[in-house]
Amino acid sequence: MALIVLEGMRFHAFHGVHPEEQVLGGEYIVQVEVQTGIALAAKTDDIELTPVNYETVYQICMIEMAQPKKLLETVVTNIIYRMKRQFSQMKSVKVQVKKLHPPIHAKMGPHSATQNIKPVSGTVAAAWVQDESSFVTNCPRCKAPFLCYADDTCWCKEIPNVHPATQETLKRQFGSTCLCTNCLKLYAG
Repeated sequence: MALIVLEGMRFHAFHGVHPEEQVLGGEYIVQVEVQTGIALAAKTDDIELTPVNYETVYQICMIEMAQPKKLLETVVTNIIYRMKRQFSQMKSVKVQVKKLHPPIHAKMGPHSATQNIKPVSGTVAAAWVQDESSFVTNCPRCKAPFLCYADDTCWCKEIPNVHPATQETLKRQFGSTCLCTNCLKLYAG
């Protein structure tokens, strides 16, 4: 298993809940780490056969960073979602979005609820959000490991001829409509 990592991607973006963040923007550093197999690409030395092209990863991050959001959590989740839609062979993905020198507007005051709370400002080197997802699971029918994104980006949604009634039967029988390729093909008409 191999890691494909992009670290230190820098962007000027307009994420945040404070008005100055949405107008002035701030500096961000993004890191993406993908676990996948690289044997075929390494053997052929062909970029078309790489399971994750890091230039495409950069473009995904650039697109998401250009769309202002209030929360870094939303940005991280959106990057992971786009990665799943683009790359079907990821075994896991980890995304970190770091906001450099975010404005801090905290409220401090006495513990008594009857007195006024005074706003204070502070400095922080960085604030970051990181999320990761693992996509290797075992087939509920044959127990073989397989990749499953468990949402509308999953490869199994593209298997033709699986009747909706069959999908309901699979869900009742196995708790999921996601099975490994071999098992799912048994149910395709």
